[in-house]
Amino acid sequence: MAMTKDPTLSDVVRLRRRQAVDRLDELRLLRGLSATKSQTEIAKVLAISQPAVNKALRAAARVPEVREGFSGGTPYEIVQRYAAGMIDRARLVDELGRWEYPKTPATDGVDWLAEEPAGSFEEVGRALDEGLIDEDTYTAVLDARREAAQTRQP
Repeated sequence: MAMTKDPTLSDVVRLRRRQAVDRLDELRLLRGLSATKSQTEIAKVLAISQPAVNKALRAAARVPEVREGFSGGTPYEIVQRYAAGMIDRARLVDELGRWEYPKTPATDGVDWLAEEPAGSFEEVGRALDEGLIDEDTYTAVLDARREAAQTRQP
């Protein structure tokens, strides 16, 4: 990135967010490479140790694939891509509005420690809490979800 202006905190924040998404992409690619290349071959090309490749592949096994028609493998990743400047707000709202969120597990009314399933709408709430999206965007996603649900109903 050529520096044509004075750097700002928002520039640094955007790049840090980009690193997180780049790491997910790297792990997915590494997982794909491991189908045709040995860990030793990968380590040699990347100039890292074979144990480091093994560790990365274990991490890669936990990274969900990008869903067809979406920018990420989870709602949170889609928001990360938006926060990194990789997708625009319209695409973010569209994708999070169409995402098939799993049902939140019911509680017995006493135990509120039920764990949210991966890919739940809670990830969008987390993104709001962490400042990756603003309240207007969160509301737009809620509206898009309602619209998508009405379209799916017979």
